[in-house]
Amino acid sequence: GRSRTEGISASIPIYTGGEYRGNLITQKANYQSALSGKQKAYNDMHYKVVSDYYNCLLTQDLEQVAKDSVDTLASHLKNVQASYDVGVVAKVDVLRSEVELADAQQSLIKAENARKIAVHTLNKTVGLPLETELDLTDSLVNDEYGRDLASCLEYAELNRPDLEQYRQGVRAAKGGVRSARSGYMPQISINASKSWGNTDSKTGTTHGWPGDQDEKWGVGATATWNVFDCGVTLSKIHEAEANARAAKEQLRDSENAVALDVRNTYYNMQESQRRIHTTNVAVAKAQEDFDIAQLRYQNGVGTNTDVLDAQVALNK
Repeated sequence: GRSRTEGISASIPIYTGGEYRGNLITQKANYQSALSGKQKAYNDMHYKVVSDYYNCLLTQDLEQVAKDSVDTLASHLKNVQASYDVGVVAKVDVLRSEVELADAQQSLIKAENARKIAVHTLNKTVGLPLETELDLTDSLVNDEYGRDLASCLEYAELNRPDLEQYRQGVRAAKGGVRSARSGYMPQISINASKSWGNTDSKTGTTHGWPGDQDEKWGVGATATWNVFDCGVTLSKIHEAEANARAAKEQLRDSENAVALDVRNTYYNMQESQRRIHTTNVAVAKAQEDFDIAQLRYQNGVGTNTDVLDAQVALNK
């Protein structure tokens, strides 16, 4: 006859020499690093949307500047043409004014194209159809920034998700060192087993149904210790320690890169704010110079070149 035996067994490690703890540290660090990566992806997406949005506002303003330039030159050309018709000015003034108007119209075409491209880029970034017409209600304004450089550096150190990723990388590498060193330690586990057979152990009789006659179980402990592995464990330790040193160096380099990034951005922002203040003054002066040049030309004491040069300066 045939005999059949079924059974189950289980083994639970109770001491792994630090391997389990090291792996746990590594996995937790990797999980936290993944969360920081998710936050970094959100920050990058947020920045891209804001940047594309304000680029649309910028191109709208530049298009308006180009339109104002065309309107101004077109109005000036009418005045020059009227003066030429009555013999007050020479033909060269008309020709020069027409050339400047044509150049301004070319600049307007480029500005219109730049605005369309900026809108399409923003639509792509936010997931809208590229041809969607956007009605942007904001305007470019000069908002003063309230933080000083020291507080910006401190905030970046505490909140930059890319820095946190490198910190978690250091923790993961330390866990790897701990796991590698466990190779020098013993491994202890508890074992339990249970089996069933269809053969009566006393009579030797085999029955048809499995597991209804003989039942056996056992409990024990197993300890293993690899006392000699030809240097494999030592090699793994050296590799893990090298990875830990590399992770620390990457963190240090990243901290320096973030600090440099914050400083560059902060100083560029300060420069931009100062340039806005000085440009506001320059625009007011250029507007006054253009008005005077137009008035002088209309009264016959100024030249057409003075008017066109003043208009170009105002446009810039």
